[in-house]
Amino acid sequence: MTDPTRAAIVRALADLWAKGCPVPAPEHQDRLADVSLRRWHSVARRHRGRRLSADQRIQDLVRGLVAAFEPDRALVGPLVRDYECVARAIADVMTSTDPPGSVADAH
Repeated sequence: MTDPTRAAIVRALADLWAKGCPVPAPEHQDRLADVSLRRWHSVARRHRGRRLSADQRIQDLVRGLVAAFEPDRALVGPLVRDYECVARAIADVMTSTDPPGSVADAH
């Protein structure tokens, strides 16, 4: 969880907010970054023995974000598309900053 990576995630979230995505409101960007980093780095523990594709990792991140930010996951509805957009932006940052051969690269 390096500071430059976290800063890059916050910048990506701010860009999404500026483009009209409702999920990464400025007051949530720091927490979104923190939750995302924890979720991204704990994937191996939560999915023991499974190698997740990039899309599966993004969906895993979506599930974690929805669980952390929505009081009733059943009521998220179409907003899940915005969470997917957020997760994809975060995954882009993470895959551009993970060193080759890292745990994130292997899962």
